[in-house]
Amino acid sequence: MCAWMAGRTAAAPRGPRGPWLCLLVAFALDIVRVDCDQDPLDPVYLPAALGLLDAPEHFRVQQVGRYPPANSSLGSRSETFLLLQPWPRAQPLLRASYPPFATQQVVPPRVTEPHQRPVPWDVRAVSVEAAVTPAEPHARVLFHLRGQDWPPGPGSLPCARLHATHPAGTAHRACRFQPSLGACVVELEFPSHWFSQGSATRAELAYTLEPAAEGPGGCGPGGEEDPGEQALPVGSVELRPADPPQHQEVPLDEAVTLRVPDVPVRPGQLFSATLLLRHNFTAGVLTLRIKVKKGLHVMAARLAQPTLWTAKLERFKGSKHHTTLIICHRVGPVEPNSSSPLELSEFLWVDFLVENGTSGGVAVTRPVTWQLEYPGQAPEAEKDKMVWEILVSERDIRALVPLAKAEELVNTAPLTGVPRRIPVRLVTVDSGGALVEVTEHIGCESANTQVLQVSEACDAVFVSGKESRGARGVRVDFWWRRLRASLRMTVWAPLLPLRIEVTDTTLEQVRGWRVPGPAEGAPEPEAAGVEEAERRARGCRLQYQRAGVRFLVPFAAHPLDGGRRLTHLLGPDWLLDVSHLVAPHARVQDPRVASLEGGWVLVGREPGVTSIEVRSPLSDSILGEQALAVTDDKVSVLELRVQPVMGISLALSRGTAHPGEVTATCWAQSALPAPKQEVALSLWLSFSDHTLAPAELYDHHDLGLSVSAEEPGAVLPAEEQGAQLRVVVSGAGTEGLPLHVALHPPEPCRRGRHRVPLASGTAWLGLPPAPTSAPALPSSPARSSSPAPGASVGGGRWAAGSMGGSGDRVTDLELGMYALLGIFCLAILIFLVNGVVFVLRYQRKEPPDGATDPASPQPHNWVWLGTDQEELSRQLDRQSSGPPKGEGGCPCESGGGGEALTLAQAQAPPTGATTSSSGTLARKEAGGRRKRVEFVTFAPAPPAQLPEEPVGAPAVQSILVAGEEDIRWVCEDMGLKDPEELRSYMERIRGSS
Repeated sequence: MCAWMAGRTAAAPRGPRGPWLCLLVAFALDIVRVDCDQDPLDPVYLPAALGLLDAPEHFRVQQVGRYPPANSSLGSRSETFLLLQPWPRAQPLLRASYPPFATQQVVPPRVTEPHQRPVPWDVRAVSVEAAVTPAEPHARVLFHLRGQDWPPGPGSLPCARLHATHPAGTAHRACRFQPSLGACVVELEFPSHWFSQGSATRAELAYTLEPAAEGPGGCGPGGEEDPGEQALPVGSVELRPADPPQHQEVPLDEAVTLRVPDVPVRPGQLFSATLLLRHNFTAGVLTLRIKVKKGLHVMAARLAQPTLWTAKLERFKGSKHHTTLIICHRVGPVEPNSSSPLELSEFLWVDFLVENGTSGGVAVTRPVTWQLEYPGQAPEAEKDKMVWEILVSERDIRALVPLAKAEELVNTAPLTGVPRRIPVRLVTVDSGGALVEVTEHIGCESANTQVLQVSEACDAVFVSGKESRGARGVRVDFWWRRLRASLRMTVWAPLLPLRIEVTDTTLEQVRGWRVPGPAEGAPEPEAAGVEEAERRARGCRLQYQRAGVRFLVPFAAHPLDGGRRLTHLLGPDWLLDVSHLVAPHARVQDPRVASLEGGWVLVGREPGVTSIEVRSPLSDSILGEQALAVTDDKVSVLELRVQPVMGISLALSRGTAHPGEVTATCWAQSALPAPKQEVALSLWLSFSDHTLAPAELYDHHDLGLSVSAEEPGAVLPAEEQGAQLRVVVSGAGTEGLPLHVALHPPEPCRRGRHRVPLASGTAWLGLPPAPTSAPALPSSPARSSSPAPGASVGGGRWAAGSMGGSGDRVTDLELGMYALLGIFCLAILIFLVNGVVFVLRYQRKEPPDGATDPASPQPHNWVWLGTDQEELSRQLDRQSSGPPKGEGGCPCESGGGGEALTLAQAQAPPTGATTSSSGTLARKEAGGRRKRVEFVTFAPAPPAQLPEEPVGAPAVQSILVAGEEDIRWVCEDMGLKDPEELRSYMERIRGSS
């Protein structure tokens, strides 16, 4: 701005006003800056404690860039919590307390799906069959309650009712959740007329939850009606008209193939294996050697073409194995076949029988060894064998399903160094709906170990802190015998570095506030000649400001395809408060400058610059850092902002970003107090550096607080005093009662000027004497009574509206617009002042008389180039040989011929001004010769001063100047310095005219 003003004043006449204009602009800009700073940006709130009780894993969350801010009133406070795991049985409580007042509410149930009503249970539904046939028309769905183990007890678990919808009709069936798995299976049989003879159709599956009926393990008979919008979707199942084949084929050699069933078999079941021959098989003898373990028996061998082949069965029993030889002889000629020689045809059926009780209730495998032998075959060829394993189980196992307590994991291991685990249990689903847990011979593998790992026992998935990213839908595979299953998990990883939020990064000394404790390096007090008060005061140290600290970090999941687009937990503008996790690993780099108390209060110690840093417990690397400074600049406590609290109100609301998002808002009740009413006073300290801090940041032993009232005996101290200031009032009547609160240094540090209160404030109990505009607090359906207007009033320098909230606060955009408007108005004002100065400066010289004549010719501008030394010599010549007073002519005039060159006489400056100018030039001459440019205006003289010319004389245009001082330099510039030469030159000019 000053540079712009300098450019403007360069074109204007020089004078002493230019610097004053720059100072005026700077002062105006400073006023704008100070006015912007006077609107404190620190959030103010009721420092009530909000916390969850009996809740699973949860975090406090904060939304950045929110306007208006969540906390902007002394009488209320809002906090948002994120509950990650469901809470089916024990409903968590949210408690708000500000001693001695407290209240609590039950957290509302989760909303698992958009536009669905809240349900108190978190249920996972798994469809076991993807397709059904008329031979097996049963659809099985497993329901699992996530979140915790379910030991047997008096608690009643609900029922899950499955609804199948088909164009041909609907079907329903229910099951009840059973401990300890907290799961059950619904086996729903589809009617036969649902299966079409031509093509496959689909049936939609959904479920509802309902209370269990009276009696052990029963569900009510209801549910035949349409569930409507209350049903939660499961998926769909395909209804096929025929059974798909369930077998596998294994080649024994180039011409013989074995076809075996690919389903588990049960004890006592008879099943068959088929031997297939190619059409180009020409051997006459074929021997099949079958070796089985105990528990299996080869019952018979049946030929597909008994007219062409004969079969002989021989059995040999051993201690561990039983061997069966099937010798086949060709008895008929080889018949030509028009089909392809490589096609297979059935040749022999071998029947097996499984003994009863061989599996002991557990699925086992029975190996069967197959070997082909031909006459004259080399001994090496006899070593080629095929081993086929038969899965034998007393149960008809349909599927393997992994059950996890949660499918969402927040990876806090990089912050704490403590691994995070989620237990996993494997169960099998049998025909009939039975569930059996599997604990042995389990295999597992994680598809991406950089996101999630699985334990060796396959009983848990975990993160150890060495993972590099998160992901949604990461897969973990499990297998048992021939059954395989997958578990999909979502892992949220922190996006480092941490965001360390400090309410004030510059801590300063508080003027007049001293607290007990000697300062470092302080001299020992003298024992003699010092008063007791001074001796006690010397044991006090300076009090620095304090600030609150919070540690925040966003969590996100990376895409599995390697892309760069992240999915944030809750959203990209939400941060999780991990202060309770990283506080043990946070420290101040230089503890002499500041210290961190309780993990969240920053205390200044001595002037210096340092930083708060959080180091990783795994690698000792820095997870986050925030610079701060402690200065010896002094600030004052301007006032106390006081909020009376006579009770606590609490309201809970559900969020939409996550099923576990809960927002709690509490209000301070401040109605007319009853007699002997206990009142807590919430205090905020307002400093001269435009910062605010709650009194809870400071040690209550360092706060000397006093409360007084205008009525004697109206206020008494409470029996129990803690960190909050509490009093007992006798009653406020109908007009309200003002309470005056003053802040002093502690009693041991009060002496002299330190006995004066540091700051004071006033709190009104009830209605203030005059109505003031108070900002409205956020509305809530659970709010019983709003705080009284004007209940939070400062010490006289703050209006009631400035104490409330953000309703009257000027936004940043408005501040910017006001600042620009002020700058534009100031620029216009400076422009006008500059123009006025310009006009006033040139009005001091009276224009020549001829200037008033509109017919007079325009003046001519002359430019002189010369040095200050030449100007000085001319000034001296004018003082010594100047013209006589009263004459305005030039010394180079000549008289004669009746014609004279008349010069217009300008207003000459006073003699003093000339002397001053000469003195100035004489002083500058010692510094060197400097070129100078002057602009001189020559105006024509009045026509009345010209002599009358005869009629017919030639017109002569004379050179008219303002004075002899202005024409001399023209003559001298031509080298005519002698007066005689000047007169001669002017005569020649006159003659030529």
